[in-house]
Amino acid sequence: MNFIKQFALQASGRIAAPPSGQKLWATSQQQQVVIKSSTHSGNGKHMANLDNSVHSAGIEEVHNVPMSVIKRPIPSVLDEMKVQSLMATIDAETDADNVPPVDILWITGSEGGNYYFSFGGCHRFEAHKRLNRQTIKAKLVRSTLGDLYHYMGSSAPKYLA
Repeated sequence: MNFIKQFALQASGRIAAPPSGQKLWATSQQQQVVIKSSTHSGNGKHMANLDNSVHSAGIEEVHNVPMSVIKRPIPSVLDEMKVQSLMATIDAETDADNVPPVDILWITGSEGGNYYFSFGGCHRFEAHKRLNRQTIKAKLVRSTLGDLYHYMGSSAPKYLA
């Protein structure tokens, strides 16, 4: 992990997500949603960086992203016991901070719209969905249509408005 933080992230040119409180997306009702973010857990302790992926290793800020704006274009293959276990953990107020955030690719469209794609974290996403949670903890990974093409191949949209 230290190698990634020291060398790979500097070379990648990835930028961090915007500051907390900045409006980034509109819901289906076209209402602006404000990002709520934190680099601390609910108990006031700084969150450890052990739950990072290669994509989000340099991103400290965790956001509560509305479930309604996240696109998941690839169907999930789920382990039901894992989903149930995560649901129990998320539902327990004291254990909810133990669930790591999902990575979300954040792509700005050609006309300024914001698009949010998630490919990993399918069990966490499903657990939040079944619990009717409005938001999910996530790290926003600034991405491009080219990045999206790597995940989706020819199924990727050619442009986003």
